Amino acid sequence: MWIDRRRFLQSAGGAGGVALATLLNEQNLLATSSLLHATRYDTKPKPPQGFGQAKAMISMFMQGGPSHIDLFDPKPELMKLDGKDFPGEVKYDNAADASREVMGPQWKFKKYGQSGMDFSELVPFMGSIADEITMIRSMKTGVNNHGQSIYALINGTALGGR
Repeated sequence: MWIDRRRFLQSAGGAGGVALATLLNEQNLLATSSLLHATRYDTKPKPPQGFGQAKAMISMFMQGGPSHIDLFDPKPELMKLDGKDFPGEVKYDNAADASREVMGPQWKFKKYGQSGMDFSELVPFMGSIADEITMIRSMKTGVNNHGQSIYALINGTALGGR
């Protein structure tokens, strides 16, 4: 059986590593076994060292999730107009699918906590922690395109790349 030089060196290198480890072990030149074992860390929650201003935050951006209008943003005027014709002017992109009928929220909203945050019935657990979370309703961008708005949200600019 013929093998080329590269294959020979690859297979011989493995045998050489085993031989080297054996020689180093015989001369006590390998690391002691206590250094090879992973240290055990206590990962249980601990009380905070003090209360101060937040220095970091976790921002969860989940593109493609349910609409904020269905979860956190009741629209009282839409509730009033539900099932009625829209009173203002409507411009249609596709006249065949045109409808002036307003569709209000499909789920009920309720105020939670001392803060009185609105949550729909789709997220009852979030309502139970309303006073422990922050809801930002003031984010905006000068870009009306979803893709570019995502760049602006994450990078501070609507342009992709550097």
